[in-house]
Parts: sequence; C-alpha cells; structure tokens
Amino acid sequence: MVACQLSQRAPSNVEYISRARKLCAASGKKQKIIFLATDDSQAVIDFEMAFANSSVKLCCRDGVKRSVGGVREDGVDNEVHRNPCAEADAEDALVDALCLAKCEELICVDSNLSIFAALKNPRLRLHALSSILPEGWEEDAAQPEEPVHESYEVVFAPMVFVRKGPSTATELLGARKMGETVHCTGRGFDGWVELQSGAPRYIHCEG
Repeated sequence: MVACQLSQRAPSNVEYISRARKLCAASGKKQKIIFLATDDSQAVIDFEMAFANSSVKLCCRDGVKRSVGGVREDGVDNEVHRNPCAEADAEDALVDALCLAKCEELICVDSNLSIFAALKNPRLRLHALSSILPEGWEEDAAQPEEPVHESYEVVFAPMVFVRKGPSTATELLGARKMGETVHCTGRGFDGWVELQSGAPRYIHCEG
C-alpha cells in the first residue's frame, strides 16, 4: 500500500468493478449482493450501470454526502472530507463501516473504514487494490493509446531516470543523460515508453 501511495495512484472505478465481477463469478452463492460504500457520486453511477442487467443486487445507501471528485477552484481536492463536516457525516461513515463489517469480502484501499471493518469481523476477506500499477496494464502497454516511436532523444537536463516499470514508485535502475538517444520496443503506458533491453526498463516521455 505504501508503494501505491508513493505513486499517488488512486484505483479507478473500472478496477473496483472488475474485481467485484471476479469475486461474484467465483462465488458459489445464488444470491450475490454488493454493498457499495463510497463518497464518490460517479462511482455510484458506474456501479449501477455495470450491474444493471445482471443477477447481482447492488445496495447503496441514499442520502449520503458525496462529491464528484476532481479539484476545486481553490486548488484543493474536491473530496467530502475537505468540505465542512457535520455530525450526520460521521454517522454515515459509521453506518457504512458497520455494514462493511457484515460482508464476506471487502474490496478496498487503505482507509480507516476498511481497517475498522477488518477488526470488527476477523473473517472478512480483504482484497486491497494496492498495486503500484492497475490490473491489465501490461496488455494495455502492448497496444498503447499514444504512438510510441522507435527512438527518442533525451532533452531534459541533466538526465531522465530509468525505472523497472511505468511508474515513479517502481525500482530505479539508472538514468539516461541529456543528448543520449534511447531505442524503444513500441510498448508504452500512461506516458512511459519501454526501452530495448534484456529486462523491462521504462522512461517517462512527454510529446
């Protein structure tokens, strides 16, 4: 989880939904219920759309304060806990935590609610989305959205770092100095390109 926090990567709603689908598919129970505890209004929409025509029952409490995410005009993250809080907000968090503790599986990131639920129910199976990179990133890297050129010249002074994966939280393997030319495999992910070498090595590329 520490590496995930260092990368400043927040798992997307798509990742949560994908993991939920896998758990539902692996479950032997006829009635599958997902309890969604979130302060992200878009997550509610995405989950409702994802499970609208399925046998899975989606439960999500109404009347809970949620935000649309992003950044406010003052430059602060637009999250619920950044806004003035009331006693009702604390009550919402407690009710959600108690409901999560009644579940059999919990898809989560590092949060006080998930810790509380785990302590409240020692049998709760946790599925932490704590990887540095999202699931399926290697497949996406094979077909990058942005074109990856055969070679690049390093124009950033004094150097650019070379890392084991396409994230600043992955292992640092070296650097390429300004003026050097690097050759690439054609694979790329989220602004990073893979270098031609005996082992995976990535540099961040702009433009």
